Amino acid sequence: MKVRLVKEPENEADKEAIRVELPGLGKVGYVANSAWSVTGESWSAGRIYDKIGDTAAGTVLYKLPKCVICTLDEESLVL
Repeated sequence: MKVRLVKEPENEADKEAIRVELPGLGKVGYVANSAWSVTGESWSAGRIYDKIGDTAAGTVLYKLPKCVICTLDEESLVL
């Protein structure tokens, strides 16, 4: 399943917020961005914020009880 990642620099709660959207549904959540919410060795929103453009694409790998693990699609990375 594909997801769309959208930066939200105007987000008052987190200046590195990255919204997650699903086609046909819209916003379904945010990329975790704290030591307490990031699962395992996943990257936080802060770690990927400068590595993507204003939007990026990802692919869902796993759906776990408290989170979803995705990969960033390579063409979304800013080199």
